[in-house]
Amino acid sequence: MVGNTQDRRIQKTRAALHEALISLMRERPYESIMVKNILDRANVGRSTFYMHYRDKDELLIEGLQHLQAHLQQAQDETRLTAKNNCDRVIGFSLAMFEHAHEHQDVYKTLVGGQAWVVIGGHMEEMLVQIIKKEAKPIFKKGGQADVPFELFTHTVGSAFWAVMTWWLDQEAPLPPTRINAIFRDLIIPTLASKLV
Repeated sequence: MVGNTQDRRIQKTRAALHEALISLMRERPYESIMVKNILDRANVGRSTFYMHYRDKDELLIEGLQHLQAHLQQAQDETRLTAKNNCDRVIGFSLAMFEHAHEHQDVYKTLVGGQAWVVIGGHMEEMLVQIIKKEAKPIFKKGGQADVPFELFTHTVGSAFWAVMTWWLDQEAPLPPTRINAIFRDLIIPTLASKLV
């Protein structure tokens, strides 16, 4: 019973810290947010924060776990309804664009700044792992240019991240369904050439 109480307390503390960081990011650039600001907003002590996180970057990165679960769920649902292997491999794309659109105020504070550098590599790697899982059993080897599987998956993940970055950087971003259609138009020829 004591273990469950401690687990819940830890979860509540982490949730409060994440909520504090996100609310602060809605108000000002990530670079200007100090750990002290997060602590004040979450009403959490400094020692408690440092028991869980090294710095605010680690707190930000941990928040990606919820997004990863959301994207994996979208991927799983798409797998059941995909019309072809290309749709199956990039089933996460619309869910990711919709998430970014829904939390546009937060994402826009991230683009181009220190936080984008912090999460960019983690986000791209998260997408690459989803792509790998789907593409591995249907990846076509050989042909005129024997493309290594790792290069293929990183190319698809990097292309998505490039489109996402461009889209978020626009003054009036296109609707998620439109940017998703553009991404698919750009990447489907590559997918079709390397999937069975």
